[in-house]
Amino acid sequence: MLSFMEPLRGRFGSLVGDMSPRDRTLFLGLILFAYLGALSLAGWAGSGLLGDLQSRIATKSDALSRLEAIEGEFVANTAKVTEIEATLRTTATQDLASFVEKAAQTHDLTANLKAVREKGVTTTGNLVETSYAVELEKVTLVQLTAFLGEIEGGAYPLKVRTARLKTNGAPGTRLLTASFEVAAYKLDESATAAGGAE
Repeated sequence: MLSFMEPLRGRFGSLVGDMSPRDRTLFLGLILFAYLGALSLAGWAGSGLLGDLQSRIATKSDALSRLEAIEGEFVANTAKVTEIEATLRTTATQDLASFVEKAAQTHDLTANLKAVREKGVTTTGNLVETSYAVELEKVTLVQLTAFLGEIEGGAYPLKVRTARLKTNGAPGTRLLTASFEVAAYKLDESATAAGGAE
């Protein structure tokens, strides 16, 4: 290393030695200026690289936070699905028509319950949705409200989708005729077993 540097030092010394003091000062100032410029350029490039790395780290950190939030939602939703499936299994053997008839009997509306008819079945994944038409005749508003509270507040998984009401009778003694479309839900265990087998 030293043998390689010796000729360079000798040339530099002879070059500087031949210069006037003023030229020597200017030359050394130029070298110092070039050195400082190179340091500044290296610092600027380093800060740009550091900024780019910080930006990438921030982006990855945001992506990780989003993934953790999605994972939390997935875990919560999985628990909710398990809870819903357990509820559906407890009512799997019960028929909607008998559930509605029992609710009508509880509120002394057996004679007023005119129909509980199945309209159609749709299956999505392992969830079976059956639509029913439910009709009540000559009931008071209080009786109708109590009946709806009974069927919607009960353990049976159903939803009243639509309702049509008609009034009959003279003012003060008006009675209602109500037609409902009710969606009842069951779990298709064969689809669940097939999904688990895959």
